[in-house]
Amino acid sequence: MSKIPDLNAPIIPGKTAAGIAVGSTVKDFILRAAPTLTTELSSGVIRYEFGPVVKVWVRNGVVDQIGVYAGYHGLLDGKIGIGSTIAQVEDWCGSPVEEDEEDNLIAPGSHGWCFDTEDWVGELTVSSNRNAAVKQIFVLSIKP
Repeated sequence: MSKIPDLNAPIIPGKTAAGIAVGSTVKDFILRAAPTLTTELSSGVIRYEFGPVVKVWVRNGVVDQIGVYAGYHGLLDGKIGIGSTIAQVEDWCGSPVEEDEEDNLIAPGSHGWCFDTEDWVGELTVSSNRNAAVKQIFVLSIKP
């Protein structure tokens, strides 16, 4: 049985990060790991933190989202991870990165994940900040 969270596990959009699967029950991972902090965010939503590197959002007992931060070494498709730039994400996905309606950065055509970068400088647009480094990656369920 692998260690949870696994800071080297691959990031698979819409499926897994840190060895935790979106859609799994809280019992599947909480019994194998000890969160450092548990916070109830709203009715039915709890965030489990595993140090500063991995956070897991659970809705009604089921993993809804996994966030990874500085110190996480796993990669998406063996290429994109914490520290990659917007330009590298664009090269990987073959299209410009966009902001969704919730101000998350997304790679069009690659669903089930979003990301945030270090603070932007100058003009606050994606195209003007292509060298901004990824500081957070979130894996979430793919909405039909």
